[in-house]
Amino acid sequence: MLGKILRYVASLAPLSLSARAGLYRLSGVQLGRRVAIDRGVHMTRPDLLRVGDRVTISTGVSLLGEITAVHSRLNERYGLQKSRPITIEDDVFIGVKATVLPGITVGKEATIGANTLVTADVPPRGVVLGVPGRLVLVRPDPDAPAD
Repeated sequence: MLGKILRYVASLAPLSLSARAGLYRLSGVQLGRRVAIDRGVHMTRPDLLRVGDRVTISTGVSLLGEITAVHSRLNERYGLQKSRPITIEDDVFIGVKATVLPGITVGKEATIGANTLVTADVPPRGVVLGVPGRLVLVRPDPDAPAD
């Protein structure tokens, strides 16, 4: 219960980005170093969320570790309920009002555009845009050896 209260306060209070991340950490969310989380972020099953270092999560982002139709026969009949971990690796940027579905891994240095619905894993340095999210670009690896 305390974790929910801390996440609620972190989501709505006018705090610095680092203070907000600190509250999320205290609530039990696994965050790396120098994570910036803006206001209005929604998390279902924060215990299934793993966030790497230097990640930016913009305002209004939804990180859905679980989706379900509460009290509906849809769960019984069609197996609608899904609970799976979300992994966000280092140096990721997630744009305003993006939604990440259960079971997704977002690779290092990836970018998720504003209002994007992420339905599949994002490769390292990938750029995903749209609804549903489409991989539009994979940036070159600056550390890769030249041919």
